[in-house]
Amino acid sequence: MTLFFSYFSFAQMTMCILILLPLWRKNQSIRLYLLLMLSGCGYLLGELFSPIVQHSLLWWPQNIGGNALPGIFWLVGISVFGDHIVLKRWQYALASLTLVIPMSSALLQLGLNIQFSANVTSILKYGAMLLELLLISHALLIAAQHWRNDLVQERRYIRGGVICVSGLYLFLVIFLDQLLNIQWIGFDLIKSMLLATLIIGINFFLFRLRESSLFETVSAVNHNAVASKAPSKELSRVISAMVEDKLYQQDGITIASFAKHLSIHEYKLRQLINGEMNYRNFNDFLNFYRIKEVSEKLTQTDFLQTPVLTLALESGFRSLSSFNKVFKETHALTPTQYRKKYQ
Repeated sequence: MTLFFSYFSFAQMTMCILILLPLWRKNQSIRLYLLLMLSGCGYLLGELFSPIVQHSLLWWPQNIGGNALPGIFWLVGISVFGDHIVLKRWQYALASLTLVIPMSSALLQLGLNIQFSANVTSILKYGAMLLELLLISHALLIAAQHWRNDLVQERRYIRGGVICVSGLYLFLVIFLDQLLNIQWIGFDLIKSMLLATLIIGINFFLFRLRESSLFETVSAVNHNAVASKAPSKELSRVISAMVEDKLYQQDGITIASFAKHLSIHEYKLRQLINGEMNYRNFNDFLNFYRIKEVSEKLTQTDFLQTPVLTLALESGFRSLSSFNKVFKETHALTPTQYRKKYQ
C-alpha cells in the first residue's frame, strides 16, 4: 500500500508539472511551484527504489530533491501567500542552505573521504533540520497573516487548506521521521497516504479553477473606473463608509470589523469588494482610499508644510516605508516628487 500511494503521488506530481509547465513564464510563483513539484518527484524516486538508491544514480535526485523541498516550500509560501512580495537574493540564498549544507557534508565525506567528528556531524545535522523547521514555520505564519485579508474565496480555500496542510506534512516528516526517527511500521503508510491526498487536492484545484486563483498575476486595474460604475445598494454602503466615514483611517481595521460596522456578513462583504470592485486583497482596497487622500493633500497649498509622514499616518498607514512602497506603485513617483510636480 505504501508503494502504491508513492507511485500515485509521483504520477500526480508529474501531472501537476505538465499542467503548469506552459504557464511558467507568467510569474515567479508558478516557476517556484514547478520547482517544488520537481523536488518532490526527485524525493519520491528514492522512496520508490529504496533498495537500490544508495548504489545508483538515483541517490542524487532523492537527496537533492528531499533536501531542497523545505527551502523551496518557504519561497513558494512567501511568494504565494505574501502581499505583493518580490523575492530578494538573500531569500534565495537562505532557502538554498537547506540543500547546500547537507549535500556539502555528504560530498565531503563520500567524495573526498573526509570524516567529521561526532560533534560536527550533529551540529550539521540538527542545524539543517532546525533551519528547515524555521523556514516552514515562517511560511505557515505568513499564510495565517495574509489569509484573512484575501478577498478571492477560491484562493482562500487553496491557501488556507491545501498549501498549509502541505507545510504541516513537511513539518511532521522532518520532526517525526528525521529528528525523532520514529520506527513505527505504519508511519510510512500514513506519510504516503497523506502526500497522495495533498497532491490530489492540489491537482483538483488546478483543474477546476483558473491558475490565477492560486498564482496571482499582477495586472493594472483602474479602480476609479470600476468605482464609477453604478454600484448596488450594498456596495453603496461600502463606498460610503470609505468616502464619508473614512473608516480606512482606523488603526488596525480588519475585514471582520468592517463587516460588523456595516452589519454585512463577512463572506458577502468579500464578494462585494472582490466581485464588484475587482480587489483581490483587503489591504489593497484600503490603500486605494488612503493613497487617494494623501495624493489630494499633496497637491493642496494648505498642506504644503505638513510632513509626508504625518499625512501617511493620518490616512491609516502604519509606517512610512509601507506608504512609500504603495505610493510609488500607484503613481510611479515618490511622495516628494509628486508634491513638487503638482504644487
